Amino acid sequence: MGNKYLDTKFVDEAIKFAVDAHSNTERRGKGFPYVIHVLEAMEIVASITNDKELLAAAALHDTVEDTDVTVEEIRSRFGDRVASIVAAESDQFETGVSEEDSWKGRKQAAIDRLAAASLDAKTVALGDKLSNMRAIARDYRQQGDKLWDLFHAPGGKKDHEWHYRGLAASLKDLEGTDAYDEFCGAIEKVFGHNEPELIDMADYEESGDGFTAISYNHRDGERMIKLYAGFIPEAVPRRELKVANSVADLGLPTPAALRMVTDGTRIGVEFVRVKNKKSYARLISQEPENLEMYSREFARFCRTLNETKCDTSVFKPARMRFQAAIANVDGYTEEQKKKMFAFIDSIPVKDTCVHGDMHIGNVLVADGKKYWIDLSDFGYDDPRFDLGMFYMTSYCIHDDALSDKLFHINAEQQCRVWDYFADEYFGHRYTKEEIREMIMPFAALYMVHFLSMGIKDYPVMKEYINKYLLEK
Repeated sequence: MGNKYLDTKFVDEAIKFAVDAHSNTERRGKGFPYVIHVLEAMEIVASITNDKELLAAAALHDTVEDTDVTVEEIRSRFGDRVASIVAAESDQFETGVSEEDSWKGRKQAAIDRLAAASLDAKTVALGDKLSNMRAIARDYRQQGDKLWDLFHAPGGKKDHEWHYRGLAASLKDLEGTDAYDEFCGAIEKVFGHNEPELIDMADYEESGDGFTAISYNHRDGERMIKLYAGFIPEAVPRRELKVANSVADLGLPTPAALRMVTDGTRIGVEFVRVKNKKSYARLISQEPENLEMYSREFARFCRTLNETKCDTSVFKPARMRFQAAIANVDGYTEEQKKKMFAFIDSIPVKDTCVHGDMHIGNVLVADGKKYWIDLSDFGYDDPRFDLGMFYMTSYCIHDDALSDKLFHINAEQQCRVWDYFADEYFGHRYTKEEIREMIMPFAALYMVHFLSMGIKDYPVMKEYINKYLLEK
């Protein structure tokens, strides 16, 4: 039986146009016709959609950038929609500036343009970028770092890693498709362990101050960075970059993470900036009359997270962080540490999500949407591992200066936030004292964690550790 009839005239014409435009052109360093790349990009787009205009745009995506074809020619032959997609895919070259000197500026502009582009344009771009990434992965296996000499990027492999990780962040609307998953997987195979990229702090201005990190907005308005304090190990921002992308894969809202950065001393992560945002901490501090409303809203958002199934093949149980802290903390005997370990062992492991640093400063609100931030300790486990952190900062360390530094409100307001939060989170099922007895051992575990990091400014922490972990 023959194949089912399909009207391919429009797509066929685009293919023929692309073949003519790229005729007698080699795919750089490959020894085969350039149009092979075009056909592969079309095949990738076809795995996502059968939209004829998108398939045609995939065939034509390099004609304006790499040949004498103009956008107007594309528009007259294939229409406005195809022409706009091809234009979005085309780098803009400056007259009199070498490809090497203009490389990073062009690629940053392309990343920003793609982040703001339509889903149609992103679909075609993914076909192009995955085809490129497949070729890079194949060649890298054969040539190693000699491969980067074939390109115009002045920084070699480091620049290419920055470029492709930026593209992946810009294309996150397509996560869940096989093509996007393959694209991200190929990036990891080629670039693996990414080194922090040196940034010029003159391009940034401080936008937020926390206990472990300070955030800065880029003057372009599109990006922001979070630089960790010197006492935080480098593994923390590395984990945050990886975890932020994995959390997004779960369908949880979080700003797109782009790359590791450093100012020469501190290390952090660059993110796509969420504009017009405020944390719940800022909202409550600026609108104290709405403290109850925001506290309850925050509680519902947290409960949804703690009820979401986590990918246990990607993330680790939250308890592992506290087991490591117990092993490393000074000032406790082996017998006392055994009691701490025994408490953790008595808590059944659950497969639902745990933020790891849950408090009102770590949820952003912008244009009616909410975003989780500060995800370096994200995992799965009993939700009380999350509640212990929030309770500790609310009731245990009753310090106006610390509360103002972290949440921009005083300690009494922070206690009221917890009271409304707990009432909403638990649905009136427990009294305040019952909640305290349930949560305090987990708050004490966080105190052990902070002591293991060398934070000893709050003597009350040892009192709570003794009462809720060692004397029970």
